[in-house]
Amino acid sequence: MKNDNTPAKSPLFAITKGLLTTFAITAAVMVCCAAVMTLGSGLNENTVYIAVHITSLAAVFAGALTAARNIQSRGMLNGLAVGIIYTIATVFAGFMITPDYSVGTKTLLTLGISLASGALGGILGINMK
Repeated sequence: MKNDNTPAKSPLFAITKGLLTTFAITAAVMVCCAAVMTLGSGLNENTVYIAVHITSLAAVFAGALTAARNIQSRGMLNGLAVGIIYTIATVFAGFMITPDYSVGTKTLLTLGISLASGALGGILGINMK
């Protein structure tokens, strides 16, 4: 009888790999945004929020896709897990970096975007071969 509980098939391993993908994409995009803000004429506040939301959408989608392709089961749930953990980690980072950080409508928007893109990425990750 074949045992499918190898580390590569573990849900924890798959979600961790998806989160690493998510954070790598987020870090790369945010470094580029910081370079544009520092070296260029800068970005206004609305542009930064749009960039953050688009980054969240793309990064969580890619991370959920990665997680679902690795585990090949429960794609939507694994994608939602990636989205929730990503949002919790970014909110925690916000509290650590900015003492007066508060959870508001923009944080809830990020959570909604992360959940939707995580679920979609998980569903598509299962169905891709």
